[in-house]
Amino acid sequence: MNPTPQARILEAKQLFQQSPDAFAEWLVAFYREQDAKDWREFLWGFFDLSSANDLASPSEPEAITLSALEQALAAGQLSLAYQLYTPLVRTGILSQEKVLDLLLSLASRLENSPAQEPQQRLQVCLKLREMAFELDPSRRDNTQVLLMRALQAQDELAVGFYGQALAEQLASLGEEQTLDITQEPLLTQLLTRLWDDGYLDLFFEVATALQARLLEDQKSGFAALLAQLANAVDPEQANRYKGLWIIEDLIGDFFQKAACALFQNSTSDGYSILGEALITAAESSQVQENFTLRLSLLSESLEKLIHAAQPERINLVIQKIIDLILSREADLGSLRINDENLLESLTIAKVILFRVCFCWSYLTDDRSLIRRYQQIGGRIFNDCLSLMASQRDFLWSEYWQRNQQDYCRSGRAERKLRVGFLGNCFQRHSVGFLSEATLRNLSRDLLDVVYYYYYQGWKNEDMASHDNMYQKFRSHENLHFRFFPGETKPPQVAAQAREDRIDIMVFMDSLTSHDASIVAALRAAPIQIGWLGGDAVGLPEFDYFFADPYILPEDAQADYHEKIIRLPSYCAVEYLDITPADEVNFKNKLRIGPQDIVFLTAASAYKRTPECIDAHLQILKAVPKGILIVKGSGEIATVIRRYQERAKELDVLDRVRFLAKTSTVEEHRGQLALVDLVLDTFPYTGATHTMEALYMGVPVLTLVGRHYYGRMSYSLLRNIGLDDCITWSVEEFIERGIQLANNPERLAKAKQTIRESYSKSIIWDPKRLAMAIEKTYFDLAHKHQIIDQVPPLDGGEPRLQVSQRIRLHIGGKDPHPDWKILDIQPREYVDYVGNAMDLSQFEDNSVEAIYASHVLEHFDYVRELPVVLKEWHRVLHFGGQLMISVPDLPTLCHLYIEEGASAEQRFSIMRMMFGGQTDEYDYHKVGLSWEYLFMLLTQAGFRIIRKVDRFGLFNDCSEMVVFGKPVSLNIIATK
Repeated sequence: MNPTPQARILEAKQLFQQSPDAFAEWLVAFYREQDAKDWREFLWGFFDLSSANDLASPSEPEAITLSALEQALAAGQLSLAYQLYTPLVRTGILSQEKVLDLLLSLASRLENSPAQEPQQRLQVCLKLREMAFELDPSRRDNTQVLLMRALQAQDELAVGFYGQALAEQLASLGEEQTLDITQEPLLTQLLTRLWDDGYLDLFFEVATALQARLLEDQKSGFAALLAQLANAVDPEQANRYKGLWIIEDLIGDFFQKAACALFQNSTSDGYSILGEALITAAESSQVQENFTLRLSLLSESLEKLIHAAQPERINLVIQKIIDLILSREADLGSLRINDENLLESLTIAKVILFRVCFCWSYLTDDRSLIRRYQQIGGRIFNDCLSLMASQRDFLWSEYWQRNQQDYCRSGRAERKLRVGFLGNCFQRHSVGFLSEATLRNLSRDLLDVVYYYYYQGWKNEDMASHDNMYQKFRSHENLHFRFFPGETKPPQVAAQAREDRIDIMVFMDSLTSHDASIVAALRAAPIQIGWLGGDAVGLPEFDYFFADPYILPEDAQADYHEKIIRLPSYCAVEYLDITPADEVNFKNKLRIGPQDIVFLTAASAYKRTPECIDAHLQILKAVPKGILIVKGSGEIATVIRRYQERAKELDVLDRVRFLAKTSTVEEHRGQLALVDLVLDTFPYTGATHTMEALYMGVPVLTLVGRHYYGRMSYSLLRNIGLDDCITWSVEEFIERGIQLANNPERLAKAKQTIRESYSKSIIWDPKRLAMAIEKTYFDLAHKHQIIDQVPPLDGGEPRLQVSQRIRLHIGGKDPHPDWKILDIQPREYVDYVGNAMDLSQFEDNSVEAIYASHVLEHFDYVRELPVVLKEWHRVLHFGGQLMISVPDLPTLCHLYIEEGASAEQRFSIMRMMFGGQTDEYDYHKVGLSWEYLFMLLTQAGFRIIRKVDRFGLFNDCSEMVVFGKPVSLNIIATK
């Protein structure tokens, strides 16, 4: 670079330091004097950038400037870049829009980059977005992010500033610019956060501005929602919405969608407020004479209160609903449907089926009561839809008469079956997690066609394609996948199934999907079965219900019109995706000590009855070293308050921890591995939660009920033989929880029972469950004369399994009758000779356990160490444990610089770091710490990774102590 450009760069930097205003004037004048080459040379020198390749560099001055700015901003020279682009933009030399795009795109890239420390990265991104806001305060996308950052930082001034800016941006939208709130996830998150954090005035400012710009079919429903919230917290605000809504909006679809969008992940009591508002509306004078509207308002209040863990209020509303219905129709069992009472009767049926019976299951274990109402509601619902179907020439009986021959195709003795599965569960959904492996293992040789009818799930296939469970289902072999967009009506789905000539349709949603129940009531196939998504619906058009020997008691058939078919288990899994949790960080954040007994209760607010909360805390009170972690979804603020109030009464509040819901279920499963005992909820017990806990090797203490939902955990525990965790009364539940927690050996035996079940229980064998289901299908098809005879099939009976698995001690020195030794050198006591990096002499899943003390440090961390751990993972069976001990590098480093250590002691510690070097194998190639080894084990596929003080198996270096400190890092990792 010649002296003149250098002098100019020095002059610019000095002027920048002395007077930014003078620098701005100088810069504009200087820019106009330069050609592209000199301008580039100046910018690269001014920002101290590395020399640019002339061939790759832009040639136009504006592009040159933007390129330099991007590099300077990425390097953190924000102030310098700001002072350079500001005068250029102000004078029109540089495009404001291009600088704005540069700032926002860079901020977005940094926000999604793991390269920097999170806190440092967020600070840079925040500054970039603030610079963009100054350039253009009208960019709503940027303002929304800035407001969220301000809320996260609890910066009240910034929240007020950006919140007001957002309200003004929304208010300034043109009349033709409408918003769809369902497509504004960040905006709804902001409203939730403003509400939760107490910025109520700002909440109503933003929400009111939004309401005026919504689509026409959303405006009144959203105004109704805002009015109910305002009436509860600031009645003066409610005046804003007068005349914008009518009482019928409170039962409209959009009111429900907006309430869910705002409060599904809220930490406030929004659901409670809306539930009470709906009760008040139902009792108002303007609806007293309108039976259908009043009933619907009470019904919708149930939907809100169940989210809010308000069992007393739910019972009250249920009683109001029953009294109201019986005041209209004294004998529901004999109600006959006609054109005059069709709408009213359909409302009654929906309220009973989808609200009263659904909510009752969380509050009472009275199976006969719930089933009686469920079947009454199901019969009325079915009769209403039959009448509607007859008006549309859609009756199944008529369709069956015309098409029975096509379905049955008599004369073919070995006809294959056409089976369909209908639901919204073919995605990241509890039923999806519990069914995917079983459906994948259905024999495509036996079944002619398998259809998945994906209904009421993701709105479109593009959205669904980002769901990894959806992709798993779509990848199943020989599959016909019917994707129904969000607006598809139930008759269209039923018509498609009829056109597909489905012999057996399995419905997987139970009461959670109204429209799926309509499909069933219209009858989509000659044989219809309910399975897995909950208790049997109660519709007459359901022929069968899949249960197992335990989930319904032997006397249950009297309460079901559906024929109960008992499979070996109601579900089975073989693999669940896991994100292992770092035990050290997890317990440090929750203030959990190494000797503490950790209880966990993880469930939705739906399941939190006062009796259940009290039982959990009574157990905690009697376990001095106990810590209770409470985690869940729904109106968690109410759940926390209920636990806190009772814990304070029992003087155990200091030992209760509240854990936020994880962003993914994979992370939740990783956390499960770090607790000692899961305390189930009752009377509505766990299903997916229990299966996940057992999969992670953690016992679940359950209380068995009489209803389907009260026996889901019981079924899983019976199927793995964990009888010690099964109780039959609240008193026994509390007593057993105390016994298990205060007896480490008994708790360890429970965990061992789970591990032993992995190789023999049906709940871990979806292929065997699939075989039982296949045989059932053919038996039913033969019974209904769809096929002439049943082919010879294996019904999934359990097989005697002889275990030939070994326990492998890698690098061992002491023979032991329970362990086989593998070493790289042949010795008298060595059973297998070989390199620990290559275990090809062992088959997949053939090893029960691997023990390796001070072995891993002999492998280099670039090529060998990842391969070693992958290989060890391969040979271990599901549930097999890897026990490894390595020199703990952080401890050795501290000991090496310990004041007062002698030269001889330091030499000894150095040998622990680098190996004794007595032969070619005695060299250490890597230093290992908890964080690094945790990462390696995670990458190798281990699902549970825990630190332990000792193994207590062999007299080796794993228990070595130097200067009073253990020097080995001991870890148990489970496949």
